[in-house]
Amino acid sequence: MRQYLVAVYATVRRDAAIFVSYRFRSVTQILTVLFSMTMFYYVSKLVRPGVVGPHSDYFAYVVVGIVSLAILTAALNMSRLVQMELFAGTFERIVISPAGPVVGVVSLAVFPVLYAIVLAGVMLTAASVIFGFPIQVDEVPAALAVAGLGALAFTCIGLLFVACLLVFKSATGSSWVITALSILGGIYFPLRLFPVWIRWLSDVQPFTPSVDLLRHLLLGTPSIQPAWLELVKLGAFSAGLLPISAAVLWFAVHVSRRRGTLMEF
Repeated sequence: MRQYLVAVYATVRRDAAIFVSYRFRSVTQILTVLFSMTMFYYVSKLVRPGVVGPHSDYFAYVVVGIVSLAILTAALNMSRLVQMELFAGTFERIVISPAGPVVGVVSLAVFPVLYAIVLAGVMLTAASVIFGFPIQVDEVPAALAVAGLGALAFTCIGLLFVACLLVFKSATGSSWVITALSILGGIYFPLRLFPVWIRWLSDVQPFTPSVDLLRHLLLGTPSIQPAWLELVKLGAFSAGLLPISAAVLWFAVHVSRRRGTLMEF
């Protein structure tokens, strides 16, 4: 376990060093966040009161949705990170390291998730100071735990896309999944607006309980289902997907080695 943690820490240090070498990246991302929040703040003025629940604050509703999407997307987008490693020719070091391919690939997602959480904190702070965003500060630690559990569930899905990338040399489906989940997870509008025949899709993926729990904790809005049940669903997604996705990724590495195409893209 110590060996794995050292490997993850070393990967995080490397990714952080590369990130800070681009000096204006954080500035541009924060400005993008501010512009996005400003747009949704004025869009919220057009939404009639009560459309998103008893608190009738669409701006708070959509800000938590965007924050959730940023954190969970960082965990899901692992195939893009592996693709960059293949382009740079450094993926072989990850595969042959003592940590192994599965832990090595998972470690690639740690820094993006941590950075997304920090950026989410900046976004919530700016929304609170500039736009009067109502946040329950005492529930922030619980919200971080929920965000971490949701990120773990999406990391498992991200491992499956990495396996597709290694075997088929393409993983374009991740962008489609992110788009679909942002709609079906209730990022921009309540799930009750969906037709009944498609609404069931919101209950069979981990994004909906993650977003709903974060809104419940940060805004105090009633959860769609009991909070304990949504926590159980998130935990079940993670516990069920983790061994499956790890086994699929290991098999994909094995197949690519046999073909001699592991480092090709």
